[in-house]
Amino acid sequence: MPLQEPSSKSSSPLGLRAWAVTLLEICIGFCAAVACAELALPSALAQAPVSDPDPSIIRRWVEDLGDRQFEVRDQATAKLSNLSNQQLELLKELLASSTDPEIIVRLSSVVAKLKAERQSQIVQVFLRETDIEKDHGLKGWSSFAKVAGSNRTSKRLFLQLYDRYPMLVEQPLDDPKQAAEFGLGIVRGIQQQEMGRNEPDKIDGLVLLYCSCIASTSDEYKANLAAMSLRVLLRAPYNQALRDPQGKRAIESMVEIWGQNIEGSYEQTIALQIMLEANLSTARSLAMRMLQAPDARSPSNDQQDPKDLLKAFQVFFRFGKPEDIPLLEKWLDNEEVCEELVSLNFPGAMPPQFPPNGQGPNQPNNPGNNPNAQRPLATVELRDVALLACMQIADIDYRDHFRSLRQSVLWGYVPNSIALPVGSESIREARLGAWKKARP
Repeated sequence: MPLQEPSSKSSSPLGLRAWAVTLLEICIGFCAAVACAELALPSALAQAPVSDPDPSIIRRWVEDLGDRQFEVRDQATAKLSNLSNQQLELLKELLASSTDPEIIVRLSSVVAKLKAERQSQIVQVFLRETDIEKDHGLKGWSSFAKVAGSNRTSKRLFLQLYDRYPMLVEQPLDDPKQAAEFGLGIVRGIQQQEMGRNEPDKIDGLVLLYCSCIASTSDEYKANLAAMSLRVLLRAPYNQALRDPQGKRAIESMVEIWGQNIEGSYEQTIALQIMLEANLSTARSLAMRMLQAPDARSPSNDQQDPKDLLKAFQVFFRFGKPEDIPLLEKWLDNEEVCEELVSLNFPGAMPPQFPPNGQGPNQPNNPGNNPNAQRPLATVELRDVALLACMQIADIDYRDHFRSLRQSVLWGYVPNSIALPVGSESIREARLGAWKKARP
């Protein structure tokens, strides 16, 4: 029988189109079914969470960590790693009572993993908590908040201690003696770091500042620890902890407490430098203490060096406020020299001419006939820097009166750039007169 040719009806365009539509509907239906199954899978898993086994089973798994067969040890490790962090305390007890080296190594890694998971969960809940006073098990928060303030900025700064000093996060630190001992331990650790035994960490500086604030509540411990922390915070990387812009508010609260325990003109000047390098406005309160100290304005005062008081006035140049002007005006008649430019008179050179009666309280003694003596050229007096700070705070254009002033990023200006030649009393009187006329 001869083969018949295919029917023209079966190969029509209409038949091919119907076949393609049917195939497309099948594909769409299959994809939708797969998508529904994927969406249903997580919800099904969420409805049936895996619960931890009985403690007896967990103990057996821990025993299996010391089994002779590697497969058994490996399986037991995997099972323990899948436990929730609710079993962390039990695993810690089993780890403390174990003597098998294999069990100790494997169980230690499991405990570290679960501890990190629990720490992460607590930190997230602690940061999201709207009630600032709740610590969610981080008992050290109450102590830290007393010196750093109860705010979210303090929370984030507080959690920076967790990795290196978890005991300060998990336990309160309210005893001044305990804080002093902990701080001294930090100092000893830093000494070892300088000997190359340990890696330095900026968190050590933050912890030392924290301990100094807690110890400041006791007269017995505050002075010693404050002096030690002064030398540490002057150096990197420990002073970098004070320069965290996100934690600036909390850091300023602690530095304010710390600065109140710094005594001595030189030590206070070093503290001012630390604060200015971190751009902390707390330098203003310390500078105010220096200027308000008893007998600070007396020329016979041996406790306050005029050069140190100069630094206090430079702080007011940067951070002064209108309410500081009355304090600064009390120094507008102080003629003590705080900066001096001198010249060495080489033998054979013509000595400079001193003004008549150049033995005044604000002028160096005339060196007489000594050919190698230092000859004064110009001086800066405390009344000069006090007036400059007043003009800056009052928003008066000080450059009309201090035209040679050179600015400094750290201290505001370079002191010797405002020095006046010896005997320039008329210039100082003109400056003071201009201030009295323009004073707000």
